[in-house]
Amino acid sequence: MKVTTIDGEKWAEMIRAAGLYLAHRKAVVDSLNVFPVPDGDTGTNMSLTLQSAARDLDSVAPGERGHFGARAEAMARGALLGARGNSGVITSQILSGFATVCRGMPTVDGAVFVRALDAGVKAAYQAVMKPVRGTILTVSEAAAAGGQAALDRGSDDILEILTEAAAAALETLRLTPTMLPILKQAGVVDAGGQGFLYILEGFIASLRGEKPEEGESAAALAATPPGDIENMTVEDQLLDPWDITFGYCTEFVIKDKDNQLDLEKIRAYLSTLGDCVLVVGTPGICKVHVHTNEPGKALDFVTPMGSLHKLKIDNMREEAEKRERLEIRKIGLIAVSGGPGLDEVFRSLGVHKIVTGGQTMNPSTQDFVAAIKGLAAREIIILPNNSNIVLAAEQAAKVSGGIVHVVPTKTVPQGIGALLAFHEEGTGGENARRMGEAAKKMITLEITYAARDASYEEYEIKKGEILGLIDGKLALTAGEREECALALFERTLRPEHDLITIYYGQDITEAEADRLGERVAALYDWADIEIHGGGQPLYYYIISLE
Repeated sequence: MKVTTIDGEKWAEMIRAAGLYLAHRKAVVDSLNVFPVPDGDTGTNMSLTLQSAARDLDSVAPGERGHFGARAEAMARGALLGARGNSGVITSQILSGFATVCRGMPTVDGAVFVRALDAGVKAAYQAVMKPVRGTILTVSEAAAAGGQAALDRGSDDILEILTEAAAAALETLRLTPTMLPILKQAGVVDAGGQGFLYILEGFIASLRGEKPEEGESAAALAATPPGDIENMTVEDQLLDPWDITFGYCTEFVIKDKDNQLDLEKIRAYLSTLGDCVLVVGTPGICKVHVHTNEPGKALDFVTPMGSLHKLKIDNMREEAEKRERLEIRKIGLIAVSGGPGLDEVFRSLGVHKIVTGGQTMNPSTQDFVAAIKGLAAREIIILPNNSNIVLAAEQAAKVSGGIVHVVPTKTVPQGIGALLAFHEEGTGGENARRMGEAAKKMITLEITYAARDASYEEYEIKKGEILGLIDGKLALTAGEREECALALFERTLRPEHDLITIYYGQDITEAEADRLGERVAALYDWADIEIHGGGQPLYYYIISLE
């Protein structure tokens, strides 16, 4: 079947199909992470990013859904705000760069598609400070070159162009272990590159008319975010009361025991009443959110369809006026935290907003944007506290429209060290520089476990084995958590270190943590020791030396 042009409806089908295709294979991508810690989530992050892109496809007006450019821009917006982790941010940049070429075009042909893909790859390269060969960047670059080669041979068939792009991507993906020694040692290809190939394969399957896997539909996947639909919250931005076009934020859940809810019908009608329309769920239960001046009409429309629950109507102009009256801080502080105890530590050090996330669930760009918009401050400083979250924070800083500084803290102790260097009287820029320098002086020790068997550097790691990390790098393996911690102290602790802070995770009892503290005190009597319940998952201990 030859495909010479694609319109907005077809592009929406392709994105949804690719999202479903990748979602079914995200565990495969996750398993390719060479570092066998239990938070290897490249596939999960890419899948969630693509699902966010798919959900925003229907944010365009019903009359514009056949317009390729309009759909592509909506897709890019969803991907940018829904991006999670470094792999998700890079994916979002590819989609965003792609959309810039197609802006204003009702349809695209093969030549435009290839040009857009190349622009997407270039945008992704620009987003990464130090591009590395053998990653998703290299694989996507090969895909763009493969598509161009098909075009140069005279092909105008987008299916054929995509097929050759995928073949070139696969060939390069297979070579990634020769580009990155760590991949060769682990016996795997690059995880992000594999995820990107799955996206291309999803596009191809859609153009061939192949149906999604049995039991699920691409539309259902695109419409339903992870988590509990009924209790899902929708974050609204901080708005100027005079800039608000539609005054009432209207939310409710609708249930139908006969599973007859028509989500597309609800979405289309609400789009005529206002903006910020979100209709997610299933034919049996869905969550609805809309900004409108006529909430009564929205309720009248859906009431015959089922029973209403959790109804909430907020006057946004009134709320915005209240927020305007709040004292505006000179500098607002945002930190990512992954446990209730760590949350309290950050708050005690002056953090104004906590973004939930960390090792097991990287927050999205939208999570950061919502935190920025909800914080009344002239300047804002963000502490990501995880190396896989820095890009999403930086992306949020760019799209938020405010003065936002990202201090690229890669661990919780680095974030805490940065906060200790904060001075209220300085500017945001001055503080960000000072906090960045302070963060670099912190030594972070982490104790976790191997999620699977793996070969990593000189280590042959068995599933369940205890892993000791120093500043994010594997330093040793052990059979027992406490012995692992003591071995890390032996390697790193020096007489100039006068404070040891131990944050124990949700799987460690207070008694266990105290016992470790006592053993450390007996061995290193010159250092003060503090012990806090961090409550973090997966990581038994996070320890700072300063």
